[in-house]
Amino acid sequence: MGAKFPMISLTRSHKRERYRNLGIKASGIGRFYDLVMALVQRDFKAHYRRSQVGPAWAVIQPLIYLGIFMLVRGVLDIPSDGQPYVLFAYVALVPWTFLTGAITRGGNCIYANSEIIKKIALPKEVFPVAAVVRSLIDFGIACILLALLLLWFRPEMTWHLLWLPVLLALLFCLALAATFGIAALATFNQDFNLAAPFVVQAGMLASPIMYPLSQVPEAWIPYYAINPAVGIIEGLRRVVVMGSPPEFLSLVLSVLVTGGLLLASWVLFRRTSQHYADIL
Repeated sequence: MGAKFPMISLTRSHKRERYRNLGIKASGIGRFYDLVMALVQRDFKAHYRRSQVGPAWAVIQPLIYLGIFMLVRGVLDIPSDGQPYVLFAYVALVPWTFLTGAITRGGNCIYANSEIIKKIALPKEVFPVAAVVRSLIDFGIACILLALLLLWFRPEMTWHLLWLPVLLALLFCLALAATFGIAALATFNQDFNLAAPFVVQAGMLASPIMYPLSQVPEAWIPYYAINPAVGIIEGLRRVVVMGSPPEFLSLVLSVLVTGGLLLASWVLFRRTSQHYADIL
């Protein structure tokens, strides 16, 4: 049994006053939602406060990667399964930049809100969840350009689009799992935050973003698809651009691995969160 750490004790009236100062409700079933929305709104305004381009950065980042991919493709002759490469690559870059944005924000979400954590007794899960929801806004902005590309290239739309809510929910769960994990680990050791960009870059190469899943040797697929982003990204590409269902094996592995990661990272976060106020 580890030593017990002192917890911050606040009276009910004190809590209400603190919550009012944050612009949220002090009670009711919507308190968690109000906390998340207040944090998302604050972060969104602060992030683009002095930017001339503003939220357009949500589109610029995947476009920069797309430009690099097209240069590499000109050298390596990367196939695109019969689809225009611009659409083929961009539809995979949008969910990937969402994941990387959530991980980046999640690594700093506890330290960035240290004053709130030390002064207010509130569920710590709001900070990783707010990081994911904040990244979801950029995801939505990037999807505007994706919609324009779909209108321009007019790929075949089929009933397989019904898979889209399932794949997006799975993408959200994967982002939440990664954010819970990095938030818990990086709060105690900043090396995890410093290593995250390298892991993300390696993950991009180990996911079917620049190239199609069909380029991976069939014998490697069961091992390659252990990366939960594989089934999600390839599934989104198939249902949105190619008019076909997700690849079954990679999707099943994505569901299993994402579920396991979400449970494990949430348990880790819950067990470490009781000490955050003492180490910040």
